[in-house]
Amino acid sequence: MFEITENNHQIGKLIFWSTLYSIIDAQVNKLQKFLMLRLFNDETNQEISLKIKIDNILFFREALLKRMNSLQVRSESKKVIKGQTIEKRFTDKDILKMNIEDVVENYKLFNEKIAKNELTYYNVTTFFNLTQKAVEYYSARNDPNHVIYLNAMKNIFGREDIQKILHEEN
Repeated sequence: MFEITENNHQIGKLIFWSTLYSIIDAQVNKLQKFLMLRLFNDETNQEISLKIKIDNILFFREALLKRMNSLQVRSESKKVIKGQTIEKRFTDKDILKMNIEDVVENYKLFNEKIAKNELTYYNVTTFFNLTQKAVEYYSARNDPNHVIYLNAMKNIFGREDIQKILHEEN
């Protein structure tokens, strides 16, 4: 069913890995019939990327979605047109590696999304993670800016619609 691509000889361990790793991202390309899979191992704190060529990609995609639904895992589907770019989703690991300038820039983007009522679980949790990183950074340096971020977090977290999103996800 699988064809090894990009000299990746670990494909035989895919079923074994699925029990040890968390899937961060799975992208299916129906035209070229391949799956890009990003896995994360908590024990070694490493991320693994696989490019898997699958002849019956639509069947595989449907089986994967059916399994995710049975496990009540939320998924998101986006159709990307050639030449179009899509924003990269930040993981907790990405945010931990950001320098403060990137944290502040992304904080502004997610603050705007929430202000525009683009209230998704991802937007809300990413906003909180970015804000928390900014608060930690500025408070460790006794910089008064930490109060601005702390107040922003309290104001957003206190909103009823935000509480509803967080409660529904749990």
